[in-house]
Amino acid sequence: MGMCIDVLIVDWDHLMSVPEDQHYAVLHEAGTSVDEEWWDAEPNRPSSVGPQWFWPFPPAVGWFGKFDFGDVGYSYKDHFWAGERWEEIRSSVEPGLRSAVDRFIDPLFWGGLEYMSDRDAGAPSIVSVDESSPPSDHLLWCRPAAVSSLKRLWDFVGPELSLLRGPFDQHSRADFGRINDFDTFVGLLRGWGHVIDRAELRGWGVVGLRC
Repeated sequence: MGMCIDVLIVDWDHLMSVPEDQHYAVLHEAGTSVDEEWWDAEPNRPSSVGPQWFWPFPPAVGWFGKFDFGDVGYSYKDHFWAGERWEEIRSSVEPGLRSAVDRFIDPLFWGGLEYMSDRDAGAPSIVSVDESSPPSDHLLWCRPAAVSSLKRLWDFVGPELSLLRGPFDQHSRADFGRINDFDTFVGLLRGWGHVIDRAELRGWGVVGLRC
């Protein structure tokens, strides 16, 4: 569970114009290309890093953007422990909000949630993120239609995140692992909200790569 994650939003038509067996190589090259400026500035990099976007230059090659979660979210461990925190508190969350958070994080935290058969009323409906599993060298494969569905969920969830503080403070076993405070937990969710917002605005998809 120590793997790191590269999250990119991509112009799906452009990606689909690339032969399927070259998808990973093209996406990996795109992600690493925008890292170069960051690493070149290493001596001046702050010790604490917040979420930020990286975009290709010049704009003519602008078919993708890369989201860096910052100090929290770059590792699968962060998503694993955020999922653990959610499982600890979800039974104490209002059903409509609970169902919406379930469906928002299910495709994004990779692996599926065992309670997704639960059909609480009150949450927006969504389409399947994909009919098949992500390619073996990907952690996330989210087509534009699914991004639009996740955007509807985020529009429902985002303004209500403060309602999770009480259940988190009361029921979270935040004395082990990672994601041990409410602001960090919510910050990771907001990071995914930024990804979905920006992708949906462009009509793009979202991919997650092992790195």
